Amino acid sequence: MPTLKIVRLGHPALRAKSRAVTKKELATKSFRRFLDNLAETCIKSNGVGIAAPQVGVNKRVIVVNVNPKNSRYPGRKHFPLTIVINPRVASHSKQEKEDWEGDLSASIRGLVPRPRACTVVGLNRNGEKVTYKLTNDFHARVFQHEIDHLNGVFLIDRVKRKETLSEIAEWNRYWKNKKLNLAAGQFISSNP
Repeated sequence: MPTLKIVRLGHPALRAKSRAVTKKELATKSFRRFLDNLAETCIKSNGVGIAAPQVGVNKRVIVVNVNPKNSRYPGRKHFPLTIVINPRVASHSKQEKEDWEGDLSASIRGLVPRPRACTVVGLNRNGEKVTYKLTNDFHARVFQHEIDHLNGVFLIDRVKRKETLSEIAEWNRYWKNKKLNLAAGQFISSNP
């Protein structure tokens, strides 16, 4: 399967609100092929998720695929390759966690606060209703991040500590091995 070209930050598709996918459209061969290609693009790009706007298509489709062997997010709990059509966050926890996020459409990372748990509803590729009760904070984060893309929201919009926005090379150099001391609002080395 061919991979799709990922658009970069600044492309208008990343800031537009995506349209819902109809069941008629979902049943077409061309749209099913698009779903397969989007999933393949996520895997080949070492993503833990991707949204249709990231390939310039403003349709409400996300892919999530958390592999513990992924070099960008090593050791994360597995979440199988999942395609969700017209996803939405139906509910979320009040408790938030701030953690690092990156994006396939920009070579940056930043600390983003998000609810630790959420429930996402949508359709699977067969048009059947699906519900995901996400209690693992990383899985909940990935789903919320990808759904943000469908609404034209980019991770930089969610970053509260702007000083944490970093290009990947600089993040690896200065931030990767640091932990946030939330009480003091400071970063400390995790390797004393």
